[in-house]
Amino acid sequence: MSEKDGEPNGEQLDAEPTEAERIDAETPGVDDAGELEAAEAEVAEDAQDDEDKVVATPPRRRARGARPAGRPTESGRTGEGTRTRAEAERARAAELRRKRSIGRFLREVVAELRKVIWPGRKELITYTTVVIVFVAVMVAIVAGLDILFAQGVLAVFG
Repeated sequence: MSEKDGEPNGEQLDAEPTEAERIDAETPGVDDAGELEAAEAEVAEDAQDDEDKVVATPPRRRARGARPAGRPTESGRTGEGTRTRAEAERARAAELRRKRSIGRFLREVVAELRKVIWPGRKELITYTTVVIVFVAVMVAIVAGLDILFAQGVLAVFG
């Protein structure tokens, strides 16, 4: 009989099975070890692609020695001339003037006040009443403690 009939021929009985034949025998449903290895490689590649999607990795790496524009080289120069001290001070003064502008301050105040949700008349009366009652209760507590401590001091030091 031949190998196709399910019985090995005489030559194969003496020889040890190859690695591919051993893998074929161990994995049911897979006819070829090469197919299995290709499928495993594809699964591993898909897993790597999925991992790259989850972990933020840069899409391209720069060529060795390439520098982005404006970044200093080893010597500390960006390729552009450095500003003079006077230019730097003028820029700093202009920034301070821009920040300290009264007109800008007032514009920002008005912008913030427009964002405020103003209470209606009924809410305003309720809030005012609550504040007045709370302040009156606190004044009464402080006044009572003041009188109590004053009498205690007079009793002790007479």
